[in-house]
Amino acid sequence: SSMSFHEGRVRLSGGSECQGEVEIYFRQDWRRVLLDSWSQSEASVLCRQLGCGSVLNYRSSPSTTEHRHMCVTGFSCSGSEAHLGNCSSAQPVNCSSREQLYITCS
Repeated sequence: SSMSFHEGRVRLSGGSECQGEVEIYFRQDWRRVLLDSWSQSEASVLCRQLGCGSVLNYRSSPSTTEHRHMCVTGFSCSGSEAHLGNCSSAQPVNCSSREQLYITCS
């Protein structure tokens, strides 16, 4: 099942309009996205959703946060979706010290 559009809102922090740490609105709060759930397909959808062209790269965030108790993982997109809310549902997981996602769009 897919998330509602409200749940699928995304923003980038710690960078610029089209570059930064990926946060998605999920279960009433902004959550960091884990790198291990990510591929070129999801990255393409994210850049499209942000109106930021195509993917230049995505990598581990330089500033992993420990204090956020919940991160999000498990996205699965085909790459053609208009926004992440159209992709299969994400799952909440503990952030612990796992790598979090930093993306650069064109």
